[in-house]
Amino acid sequence: MIQLTTGRLQSKFLSIRIGDLHFIRNQANQGIQVWGEDLTKYRDFTMVWFENEGEFYSHRRPIDPQRTIFGFNGDEVDFVMPQSGTIANILIPVETFHAHADQLQRHDLDDCFLNKNHVNLLPTGMREIKDYLKQIYWLAEHKPSWLQQDHVVDLVTNDFLPLLISNIPIKWNSKGSLKPSRQAKLIAKAEQEMLATFEEPLTLKQLAQNLESSSSALSRGFKELFGMSPMRYLKVRRLNALRQRLKVSDPENSTITTLAGQFGFWSAGHFARDYKAMFGELPSETLRKKA
Repeated sequence: MIQLTTGRLQSKFLSIRIGDLHFIRNQANQGIQVWGEDLTKYRDFTMVWFENEGEFYSHRRPIDPQRTIFGFNGDEVDFVMPQSGTIANILIPVETFHAHADQLQRHDLDDCFLNKNHVNLLPTGMREIKDYLKQIYWLAEHKPSWLQQDHVVDLVTNDFLPLLISNIPIKWNSKGSLKPSRQAKLIAKAEQEMLATFEEPLTLKQLAQNLESSSSALSRGFKELFGMSPMRYLKVRRLNALRQRLKVSDPENSTITTLAGQFGFWSAGHFARDYKAMFGELPSETLRKKA
């Protein structure tokens, strides 16, 4: 995970397990980008819980907060959340999902469906699901032990899964999966190029030439997805990577100037200013926390 917007990162996390189901809610005051491997035995059904400003993206595709459930393809996580956004996740074992789908004669919700990453519900269906989740989250905060009673576990499992499954349109596959657009592929290649050149100067023109693209296409794509220019995004990635290095470095045997240079920051003064603006503390404070 990396932080995309400036300021001290604050987040709220709520998680409760009810039987085999995991109900999670994540909120962050800053824009973040998350990627990594997904769970293999579970499917993560994710939805936008609260939106402030800015768009949510999954696998470089914009998410409709009122309709879209996403992230359940079991492959890898690739998600961008704007400032002050909140998402809700429901982790469901693959076998459990299939069993309930079969009970409801939803044989279309097979592995082919689970290999997709998005499905659009009717807005009324999404509201029904969120109304149910509101009760779960309230109980998780105020009466967590009540949710662990056997009869409640059975009730939630046999209530929520049919609610979710029945609201997935039968003709979900009529539009097929959303294949990555040319722009999404371009941005992904640009990110790979940036990661390979952390210690070297890189201009927008050079980046465009390396990708056989245009500066305008790159600028437009990064602005749409991340809300910033490609060069600003490169600086943000470098700052986040350096922050992780500072957190694990020995204060007695490390110098900030040396570490900063390894990530392409050659001016100590400019780096310290940018770092504090990004994370709300000086790099020296981050390094001291290791001690």
